[in-house]
Amino acid sequence: MMRRMRFMPFTLKFLRLWPLLLCLGSPSAFALIVNGLYEQEIVVQGQGDAERIRAYREGLSAVILKITGEERWLRNSAVERAVRDAQSYVQEVSYHTSSGPAEQRNFISVRFDRALVDNMLNTAGIPVWDQNRPTVMLWLAVQNPDGRRELLSADSDHPLLEIVREYSRLHGLPLLFPLLDLEDRRQLPIDVAWSLDDEAIRAASERYGADAILSGRVLESTGGDLVGLWQFLFREQVETFDSFEQNFKPYADAALERITARLSSHYGLIRLSAPLPVRLRVENVDSARDYVDVLQYIQSLAVVDNASTALLNGASLELDVTLIGNPFLFTEFIALGRDMQPVQPFDPGQEQTPALHYRWVR
Repeated sequence: MMRRMRFMPFTLKFLRLWPLLLCLGSPSAFALIVNGLYEQEIVVQGQGDAERIRAYREGLSAVILKITGEERWLRNSAVERAVRDAQSYVQEVSYHTSSGPAEQRNFISVRFDRALVDNMLNTAGIPVWDQNRPTVMLWLAVQNPDGRRELLSADSDHPLLEIVREYSRLHGLPLLFPLLDLEDRRQLPIDVAWSLDDEAIRAASERYGADAILSGRVLESTGGDLVGLWQFLFREQVETFDSFEQNFKPYADAALERITARLSSHYGLIRLSAPLPVRLRVENVDSARDYVDVLQYIQSLAVVDNASTALLNGASLELDVTLIGNPFLFTEFIALGRDMQPVQPFDPGQEQTPALHYRWVR
């Protein structure tokens, strides 16, 4: 049976598309909440049933790509069945028209039911990537056919920028670009950036507070070939891979798909068969406001099923937390927020109920 849908006027603008993020050099960048993951806008030729069903299928495919991070999941049999029955996952729709200099275009805006989509993916054993996502600092050095090299900023006039903006929008990957002000140019001269010196790149990226760093260089040959090398810095790992293409889109997309798969697999949530209890101790909870903020923050994490107070002793708060994912993912989500700092590292080998110890620093 088709689920009942509530149609709403487009003036409510429930569809929130995020632009490519421009970093202003603030250490508050860190992880970001990516809105609109379960919403999609699709071009349509009309409002007939067949065209609407086609749009639903296209929209659900786009949503699944955003919340899993990998195109390979679109070929999963459970996902293919869901896409064929996409109308069953629709929550709200609206139509609107935009007029451009050349033609008028019609759009349908679709919001899909998050609980239904997540349940379908969880049942299929497919990780779901939460809206709290790591930011990726992007350093791009290009050498033109005439031999001139330049580092790209968000304001640079280069075809690579539009390609990565579109990728960011379609995949929900928060990207940051350098300001390329005097400090950036002093810390990372173009020749150093071209060499992909990981220590220099980490140092230059520190002011932006990103969770991961992707740096790349590409040489445009006089024959039109692109020869490139990429380096991905995540946690303490350094991954280097090369690329050879004939145009910029496959060159950029291949690298971005690779790191998106890495991040989505790291942060993707697969629900446990039974909730797992952990004990969380938080120091530096100095006020009633801190207490409320800590509890709300923990309960907001996608991996948390429930959190309740076990002990409040002065500035020390202990919580009984039940998780729907593994404790390591819980610590990784906390690390994204930067609101809590570990007092002692998490030991994944603990056999009994894991005990985690943090300090509240918001």
